[in-house]
Amino acid sequence: MVLPGHLAGGYLAAKALLAAAHASFTPSQTAALLAIGTLAGELPDIDLAFFYVAHVIRKDGTKDSHRDHITHAPAFWLAVSLVIAAAGYAAGSSFVAFIGWIVLAGTWSHFILDSIEYGIRWLWPFSDKRFCLREVPEAQIDGVKGSLTYYWRYIADRRHLGRVTFYAEIAVTAAAIAVLCA
Repeated sequence: MVLPGHLAGGYLAAKALLAAAHASFTPSQTAALLAIGTLAGELPDIDLAFFYVAHVIRKDGTKDSHRDHITHAPAFWLAVSLVIAAAGYAAGSSFVAFIGWIVLAGTWSHFILDSIEYGIRWLWPFSDKRFCLREVPEAQIDGVKGSLTYYWRYIADRRHLGRVTFYAEIAVTAAAIAVLCA
């Protein structure tokens, strides 16, 4: 899945968590939590920066995936989220504590969406096995992995248009727009 779907998934996860929690925040706090949740939907892909450094700047020839980095491990974001929530509770701030839960919801929405076809290491650090509903091979696109040019070529590749994740991305994005406009 690519940027729009992950942002939409993060927004929907944050919106659902806010609705389920019946938390009472000010309108500006609610807007901040929704923005954090939306961005958290893309946060696991911060590893693309490390991937870019490895493949472009250092010219590392390995054929790894950006999903092999720690930021693509659900346990990592569980720990980060629990630290944020614990800090909020310790400081007596329900808003900061809720940020931790919003980060967890947003990042895990990313992992659920990536679990459709690409696979996520749900059992890391105990196992590096990726779990997905339907495995598809990494795209073989011309260009430097991790670059914006490569990313664009991946999105425009006709093989991407035939994948389940492409249609899931459209559905998630449409749902987020519908919820936002409701």
